[in-house]
Formats: sequence, structure tokens, C-alpha cells
Amino acid sequence: MKPFITLIKYTGIAFVLITLNFCGKKPEQTQWSVISPDSSNKAIVELTQEGTLNYKILSGNDTVIGASPLGLVRIDQSFDDSLSFVEASPIASIDEKYTLLTGKRKDNINKANELTLTLKNSKGGKIQVIFRAYNEGVAFRYKFPETDTSIYTISKENTGFGIDKAGKAWLQTFGVPTEWGPAYEDFYSPASEIGTNAPDSSGWSFPALFQSKNKWILLAESGLEGNYAGTRLAQNYENGIYKVRFPLVDEGLSTGAVFPSSSLPWATPWKVIAISSTSAGIFETNLVNHLALPQIAGDFSWVKPGRASWSWWGEHDSPKDFKRLKEYVDLAKEMNWEYSLIDANWDLMTKGGTIEDLVKYANSKNIALLFWYNSGGVHNTVTERPRDIMSDPIKRKEEFKKLRAWGVKGVKIDFFQSDKQNIINLYLDILKDAAAEQIMVVFHGCTVPRGWSRTYPNLVSLEAVRGAEQYGGSPEYAIKAARHNTILAFTRNVVGPMDYTPATFSDYKNSEHQTSNAHELALPIVFESGIMHWADREYSYRKQDEKVKELMKSIPTTWDDSKLVAGEPGSLAIVARLKGEQWFVGGINGDSAIKEMDIALPFINSGTYKISIYSDGKNSREIAVRDTIFESGTAFPIKMLPKGGFSAWIRK
Repeated sequence: MKPFITLIKYTGIAFVLITLNFCGKKPEQTQWSVISPDSSNKAIVELTQEGTLNYKILSGNDTVIGASPLGLVRIDQSFDDSLSFVEASPIASIDEKYTLLTGKRKDNINKANELTLTLKNSKGGKIQVIFRAYNEGVAFRYKFPETDTSIYTISKENTGFGIDKAGKAWLQTFGVPTEWGPAYEDFYSPASEIGTNAPDSSGWSFPALFQSKNKWILLAESGLEGNYAGTRLAQNYENGIYKVRFPLVDEGLSTGAVFPSSSLPWATPWKVIAISSTSAGIFETNLVNHLALPQIAGDFSWVKPGRASWSWWGEHDSPKDFKRLKEYVDLAKEMNWEYSLIDANWDLMTKGGTIEDLVKYANSKNIALLFWYNSGGVHNTVTERPRDIMSDPIKRKEEFKKLRAWGVKGVKIDFFQSDKQNIINLYLDILKDAAAEQIMVVFHGCTVPRGWSRTYPNLVSLEAVRGAEQYGGSPEYAIKAARHNTILAFTRNVVGPMDYTPATFSDYKNSEHQTSNAHELALPIVFESGIMHWADREYSYRKQDEKVKELMKSIPTTWDDSKLVAGEPGSLAIVARLKGEQWFVGGINGDSAIKEMDIALPFINSGTYKISIYSDGKNSREIAVRDTIFESGTAFPIKMLPKGGFSAWIRK
């Protein structure tokens, strides 16, 4: 405001004082912020003189995301420069409770503060940027708020993440499309330098993990619906920024558009930035689910997560053989597991019986079956069958009706090959049609979780991981598996259920395990999946010690809570999960050296408990079992062999 100016005018008769208040234009606000409920995290958004938007994120006294670009480009208009401020909403409070049927925690609290900024470009087109600040991190998304039935296309997302180079990164390449992928199935890098460029233009996958400036940072995406494509990090780290990119043209055999399209209004998925001063905070966060759309309408009490036997890992041709599959149904019955998975080419069953015979046999044993399908379609050339059903809406609905009539409870659908918008819509259409017939779904050869298990509770797991099936074709996998497994606990499995297919004790001829049997036994506790496919050969499980089999029969797949006891990606992961009044603890050693430690569990309620400990024996193939008493507030000793592990079962 300009100062008061007083003019004195002589009229010949008297002095008249005229006081004028010249009010200059109030400077426009150019910076806004939103702070988490506990004041630990703060997002600051700035509009520059050039009309570009950027943001930064502070956690305590640390800048965890430096000044980073925002903005979108539509084919018809740009929303990444020449922007001007329209309005800022009052800070809104997000405070809701929700329940998950699968996941690391049953009961969840979604609590955050939200800022919505509305801006316009030089043509008057409006865009909103919405930021949420959580105690666990920060998330943001874009929205075109206007209403228009015309179809618009986004050709560029200018989003970037400014992460300081002084630190470590655990990143996974997305992979150049091939007949079998891409499918988020590469190794994570072992604590590489922040700023390393991806080896090819496909870029780096979500989730991406960093440790920088005394903070752990996990980048992910949530709330992806049919109006957008799945994004990832671009190949190059330029000027301290990881930028976002859309899918490659040749994903899905070049079918489908690279750039997403929609009518208006149009909201993009959330970009998720989980932040913690400890690796435990990353392991335990549920931000991806917090930001997903709430559960769709309907009764999902029929969704029953559980354990499944699975013949394909050890016997690829077994789905054509009634007698071999019958053995795996019998194994599920013996182990008190609920399901048996029938894998690829079951519709070619000719040996010993038919698929209808198997359905009848499984029903007589009260074991439910899960059936494998190829998702193709024109988007893949994989010949495994059944195919050309799930990509056809009419055939798909008919198939789900048939499966329900048979008593089949779930499907595993494979080889999606792309994150383009057309394939995202295929995923969601499958989930909706499956829900209508009370069919659970596991996706394989697929995208990474983006919160869909909250929105569609019949989605009980996804692969999107380099899992145990790799033992069958890659000697390299056996060498890297122990370290890889410890990284997965802090990356891929953080964002949603992971169908790793664990607990394989037996070997392939060209790929012998280097992990110990105790390490393998711990994986169904360390890893979380709504359907846990126990992958080994039936005779391998049957020959295990009775005490070991007792644990295998008892490990659940749904959890009331999950805690990280200790760990760092690439070296160690010790996980404790609660079910009712029982705790299950799993620990895996990623190093080629012995680890000895005392395991304290301060979160366990006071009291005296029975504890069964399953640890490395005299060699890596032996599991030693000891039963003792555990007093809360105390610790129990553990020795893990190189690439070894342990499990503990604590109960009243």
C-alpha cells in the first residue's frame, strides 16, 4: 500500500486539506504450503514469474525433495508455463478409517491435510494441483476441473522429483518390451548412487527407494483408474531431477495409445512420496492404499484370502495331467491350505482325466481351485492357454459364470505386457466382471500395485516381481536371491500384495538354491500376499519335519498389523506380523556372512508366551526347531547362516 499524501490548496478564502489514499495493487501470492497433521512434513508450491509451477518437500529440517517441476501438456493447450493464480482452497482435513481384506494391516487411518490450487493458462484453461501432507509423506495429483464431454489428450507430464545426489538408491529397470514382458521383473540395483541413469529409454520403475539427507524416500503411484496410463521414472537424471514418463510405444505389441485421453473433469493418479527417518517407516507405510479410491459398492464378504498349493513351479507340464494335479489337491488338504492353483494349458488336459474330473475331485475334498488364464488378446503373442477369453468382454463374463458354477474361487491372469491406458482399462474391467461372479483375481506378468486392492477387494495379489519362478531358468537368480529378497521387503512389497511364490526348498539342476531352507521358510512371513502360493514340489513339502509342517499349516495370509523389527535393503529384513493374539516373525539374511543377534519385540503385549523358533541348523538344508517360553520385554538369540534365515511363532 502506498503512503498517504496530503495536499494543501490555497483557495483565497481558506486552507482546505485534501487527504488522498492511493492504494496500489496488492502483490499476488506466489507461494503456498500445506503441513502434515503432526507438522513433520511440509509441501511448498511456488508459482514463478514465468508462470511455471514447482514444489519442494521438507521433513523436519531436511529438504527431501528439492525444487521440482509440475505441470501437464495437453495436445490442445499447455499447463506447464504462462500460468496465473486463480484461487487457493482453505486447507481441508482428511480423516477417515477403512478396512482392508488383504494387506499389511487390517484397520487403517487415512489422515492428512489437503491444499488445492487453481490456476489458468494464457488461454483461460484451468488446472488444479492438489497436495496432501501426511505424517508418512506427501502426495499430489492434477485435475482439470471444467466440465466438457469432448475427449482431451495429455501428451506430457512435467512432474519431477528433485532428490539430492548424496545418498543411495534402490532402482529397478522397467525393461524393453519383449514377447514375455515388460512386467516389473528385473532385479533392484544394490544401493547404487543416486543419479544413475537407467540403461535404456524405458526408464526406472515405481516403486523407487532412496536414502538421502538422513531420510528414506519411496516414490510410487496410486489411484490409477481407466482415464490414465501407468507412469514411471524417465531414463535420465537431469539437473538433479528424476522426471516422469509415459509408456513406450511398443509396449503391448504397439497396441493402444501411449498418451492418456479423457473427457473433463479429469483427475490424474496420485504421485506418492513416502518419507521416514527409518527403514521401518517405509516398510510399514500404507500411503498407496490411503490414496486409492474407496471400495466400490457391493458385498465382498465372499473374498477369502488363503494358501494354495501349486504344481507348475516344479512340473511345468503338470496342468495337463489329472493325476499330478490330484496330488497337489491332496497336498493342500494335508496342509490345511484352502486352495490349489491350476496353471497354464489346463484346458489341454488329456492324461488320466479331464478338468471337470479335477473340479469334482477338489470339491469332494473341500479344496477350492484357482485357474490360470492368458490375458491376450492382440497385446501379446504368448501361446499358453486358455487365451483370447479375458480380453473379450462377452467371453470373459461367460467364463466367470462357468467358473462360479463349477465352484472355482479365483483366477490368475497373465501377460499384460503394457501400462498403456487400454491395458489399465482391461485390468479394471476384469476386476469388475470377476466381482460380479464372486471370483478372486491374481494378476501376473502385470503392472505394480497402485491401490487397487482397496478399491476392488477381490484383487488379492499381483506378481510384478522377479520371484521364485526364476529359479527354473536363471542360475543368476540363485546367486542374487538372498540380497534381492531383502530389497523387496522395502520396495515392491511396500506398495501392495506380492505373489512371489515363496518357500521353495528343492532345486533345479542348473539353479541350486544358495538361500538356506530356513530363509525360504521365512519368506511367507516376510512377504505379504492375499493368496500365498506355496511353490515347491509336493514331495518336497511332504518330507519336511512335522514341526516345520506345523508352521507351514499355520502361517496366515491376512494380518492385523505388521512391524519391521530390523533391516536394511540388501542386507537384512526381520518382520513381525500379528494375527489375532499370535505373532509370526520372519528374518532373512541377504549377506554372505553369519549374522548373530538378539531379537527384541517391544510391541508385544505384556505376558508369557509359547515360542517355536525355526532357525538354520548345521548346514543350509537343515532347519533346527526349538520350543521355549518368551517373556515380553525380553529378547531371544538367533544365528543366521550366510543367506540364511529364521522364523518364530509366538502364541499364548
